[in-house]
Amino acid sequence: MKKFYDRAQEMARLKDVQRQAYEDCSRFVVLTGRRRVGKTSLVYRLMQETEEEAPGLYFFVGRKTENVLVQTFAEEIRAKLGEFVPDGISTMRGLMQLLLEIGKRRRFTVFMDEFQEWDNVNAGVFSDMQELWDKYKKDTNICLIASGSIFRMMEKIFKDEGQPLFGRDDCTIRLMPFTTRTICSILSDYKPDYSSEDLLALWTITGGVARYIELLMNNGCTDVRKMIRFVCSSGDSFFVNEGKNILIQEFGKQYGTYFSILGQIARGDVTQSEIEAATGMKSLGGQMKVLEENYGIIRKKRPIGAKEGSQTVRFEIQDNFFRFWFRYIYRYAALIEIQNMQALEKIMKEDYAIFSGIALERWFRQQLMESCRYQQIGGWWKSGGQNIKGNQDDFEIDIVAETIDGEVEAYEVKRNAKKYNPARLAEKVAHMQRHNFQNKEISIKGLSMDDMVPV
Repeated sequence: MKKFYDRAQEMARLKDVQRQAYEDCSRFVVLTGRRRVGKTSLVYRLMQETEEEAPGLYFFVGRKTENVLVQTFAEEIRAKLGEFVPDGISTMRGLMQLLLEIGKRRRFTVFMDEFQEWDNVNAGVFSDMQELWDKYKKDTNICLIASGSIFRMMEKIFKDEGQPLFGRDDCTIRLMPFTTRTICSILSDYKPDYSSEDLLALWTITGGVARYIELLMNNGCTDVRKMIRFVCSSGDSFFVNEGKNILIQEFGKQYGTYFSILGQIARGDVTQSEIEAATGMKSLGGQMKVLEENYGIIRKKRPIGAKEGSQTVRFEIQDNFFRFWFRYIYRYAALIEIQNMQALEKIMKEDYAIFSGIALERWFRQQLMESCRYQQIGGWWKSGGQNIKGNQDDFEIDIVAETIDGEVEAYEVKRNAKKYNPARLAEKVAHMQRHNFQNKEISIKGLSMDDMVPV
């Protein structure tokens, strides 16, 4: 995608912090977000739009020796700043001190991409940077942006009180996937006459992650058939390897246990006891907590109005792509191993209507959230409302939302609008009101694929 989409709020915030750095004193920005979400593109855009005001330097922290990285960074300083960098500098401490000395008389932006990799190259860099930053910050005009994709490591570096760089960031931005409105805009640019089915397929597979959308659009995959075919193009396709590559970096050697848990959750909303029974593992509470609180990959679902300690808890994978990956790639790894991609493609196509139906509900929840009109958004089901096969019973309301003003709305989501039964939804709402919102009028509505495009 050549066009730069959305990110207006994040760009405005970056420019504001950059302005403070140039006019007052240096600022340290931490930029996080899952891989492929567009962090590097965002900062590149920032540096392009502000290059007339001050130059921007790009440092990519790859898994090389410190000396090799420093020499690469030194060339960037010479090229972008036109400053003399002695050949004898071989450590990041020496180079950082040089940059800060230059920052006493010049203003510029430094972008360190995949910052967390210093932990593998030389973890001592964090202490050196803390010492130098504390010494030079007030006398320099540098906007330092540290970006990282491995959530666990970035949290440790900047949020752990025992780490050198704890509390040194002036601003933390977590970049999220594209909004539903932006996804519509992108698809419209590539296929002006797109259908709701095309839009749902793009959301179901990518979840709004910039790089995934870019890959599909650049390869002409603008409908569900082409998207699935592209994913299944070979056993070494980008999408086949992506989930494993990202999550192994996050989980390390313990990835097997986490993969087993996520594989079960991807089959449908489940309870912890059901996961333990299916995997044959006991006492998975610790791992579930890590997946939820440390990584944000899964989340608890409780009936709206249920108390924090309620036992009516189900788990779901928050990230659409990981839901898709575990549902098909991880689950059918044996087919990929023998390169039977045709069989995998057939399975995806046959199961798509059911799987995308769940994604459709998530689409509407996301739209409601993005409207900023609500104080709470969730679903409702009566206690024990899931049968032994993992299917929801008929006393479940897909979406219940309460506005800032206290108005309550209940929605039933169907792929086909003709299957919406307002009388049945009204019956469920009446049942819910015995437990919640007793004194409030609740509006009801059906949502289908016809309602996907934002107004």
